[in-house]
Amino acid sequence: MNNQLQLFTGKYRPKSLEEIILSDRIRKEIGDGQIKQNILFYGPQGSGKTSLAKILTKNLPTLYVNASDETGVDLVRTKIVDFCSSISVLDGKETIKVIFLDECDNLSDAAFKALRATIEKYSELGIARFIGTCNFINKVPQPIQDRFCCINFNPISKEEEKELTVKYIKRIMGLMKTLEITISKDAAIEFVKRNFPSMRSLVSKTQSFYDKGIKEISIEDIKVLNYNFEDVYKIIMTGSDPYANYVLLMGQYVNKVDDVMQSLGQDFVEYLREFYPAKIGKIPQILIEIAHYQAQRNLVIDSSISLLGLVFKLQTIVNQ
Repeated sequence: MNNQLQLFTGKYRPKSLEEIILSDRIRKEIGDGQIKQNILFYGPQGSGKTSLAKILTKNLPTLYVNASDETGVDLVRTKIVDFCSSISVLDGKETIKVIFLDECDNLSDAAFKALRATIEKYSELGIARFIGTCNFINKVPQPIQDRFCCINFNPISKEEEKELTVKYIKRIMGLMKTLEITISKDAAIEFVKRNFPSMRSLVSKTQSFYDKGIKEISIEDIKVLNYNFEDVYKIIMTGSDPYANYVLLMGQYVNKVDDVMQSLGQDFVEYLREFYPAKIGKIPQILIEIAHYQAQRNLVIDSSISLLGLVFKLQTIVNQ
């Protein structure tokens, strides 16, 4: 691959346990990296769940499943069962297999029901181990959770958040140095603070600086840095065409409904403060509506309808 075309999120993805940033708590749970039981990593997007799973499975026969794309019961009945049923030999010895279910909180109810028996069967026979990642643990049925060692990637205390923040700052300042970009310590702290705990977002935005030829970054540069879902925020604040809403949300975010909804309760408020200070008084009403739509999210058949409805409602609120 042409290095000029390679995304930094791939180029600088950690390749070993030594490279990846983890809290001391998670590193202790992972130990030497041997997969001795089924593991489910859950927590914020970009926090290292998939990277860690890839590191743990890189020397084992692994079936990778992107559960955002393959969500139905046929995935379990054919692909996973076929993989588990075949004999795997490594260096002349029969070896355990791994099924890596990335973003498994997107699986259908039928797939989860079929998966429960499959995990039970092949794990007990010692044939396979399962590794899953998800952003929203509440979307994974309890009987599935019970068959995994669930590891939380959210900081569980202020001390752990501080520990990770320090590690993030060191990593980003090191990356900037590699790219010959000068960044002040205050700017690095603000950069990490605004994007924590998503290292992927930090690396992606660093590439944006690099691609623009920026060689020196101040704290002011960080304050005007783009938000992950800025196009959604802009259409809420300035849009009036319902079909334009539909085209944007269905075209770009149909598989990221939960991520967008979560950002509306966090980054969107900060976005208002910076770019629309006259609308600050709308924040209580905005948050009440977001909470309402998030609560109703699992009661609708098509989650994208919830996102469309929420965006329409927020447009009405900010333009009243």
